[in-house]
Amino acid sequence: MRTPIPSYAGHTFTVTDNLALVRDPQRLDQVARFTRKDELPPGMRVGDQKVIPMMTQVTVTGVRTDAGRNVYVFAVPANGDSSVPSGWTVGTNLDGDFLNELSNYAPADWDVLPGGRAFTVTDPNALIRGKGPRFRSKGTTIDPGTRVVVTKRSTETDPAGKFVRVSNGVLVEGQVRASGRIGWTDASNLAPGWSSAYTSDAWADDKGPNACWRSGQFIGSKILVDIVGTGGQMEQITLDSAAAYFKLQAAAARRNVDLGIVSGFRTFAAQKRLHDLFVAGTGNLAARPGTSNHQHGQAFDLNTTGFDGTRIYDWLKKRGPRLGFVRTVSGEHWHWEYRPDDARRLAAVGEFKLEGVTP
Repeated sequence: MRTPIPSYAGHTFTVTDNLALVRDPQRLDQVARFTRKDELPPGMRVGDQKVIPMMTQVTVTGVRTDAGRNVYVFAVPANGDSSVPSGWTVGTNLDGDFLNELSNYAPADWDVLPGGRAFTVTDPNALIRGKGPRFRSKGTTIDPGTRVVVTKRSTETDPAGKFVRVSNGVLVEGQVRASGRIGWTDASNLAPGWSSAYTSDAWADDKGPNACWRSGQFIGSKILVDIVGTGGQMEQITLDSAAAYFKLQAAAARRNVDLGIVSGFRTFAAQKRLHDLFVAGTGNLAARPGTSNHQHGQAFDLNTTGFDGTRIYDWLKKRGPRLGFVRTVSGEHWHWEYRPDDARRLAAVGEFKLEGVTP
């Protein structure tokens, strides 16, 4: 991951809209107004709309979305000037439109965040194995929901790290500690971090908020991250695809190309809504729910504005395959997928899209 989550913590932003209205915290669609309890800026009166002046330097201490997934940020003057209003305002009022900022994990409830040595057993058939090179089953399993610490990874396997040695995990004064060795197990039996979400009905639900599908099959749930997309709306991507996307985005930024996500991960319900609209003739082409590559973190709709001759598309054609991204759907200049093996093959011959994809 390129930055911690939330990515905006400790950063300073500039208000670039000349009408950066502060919103009512109870109803974000309503504008907040000065009351007698407020410190009034020069020229303001009780009842006037609260506005954060253009070019104000602010820090962001929170992010919310409304029913339409529009992003609002809690902006506080960076210099501590109490005469300048603080409060919730639209994310696009800030420089860069708050694009590509990460706000949270989904699920959001964690005892230990993903990253590091802390993992949770999620496979009900998580076999305990002997040490390498064979890692033979011992005929016993680790209970789902067990919180473990990875203490060693296999080096003799292909790929390296296919098996891991784990111990029971405990928190001691906020620090993850190993307490009693369990043995070796397949790394795929584990999910990063410690969260009660892993043992919830929602995590096991094949139509749940984190459920991933490939080729019509439920392949389990994945951790998602909330990311601000183009147009100031909140999107989601899988945690395991985030690093690849940010590598692409950073490379684009170095060439002054402002890459952003229009559509990332889609839940089963979201894909069904799009497909229903397509079938009804009122929506764009959309795959049947369960078959879209947007449903497991591989596909990204990016903010290309057209085919050849447009800045972002031309950059993606040239650089995308070298960074693992290729075009896979005919007629959709915006649809790119992270397919490192295909991308490596195509980059070697100067191509950027799978065979048969037109134009």
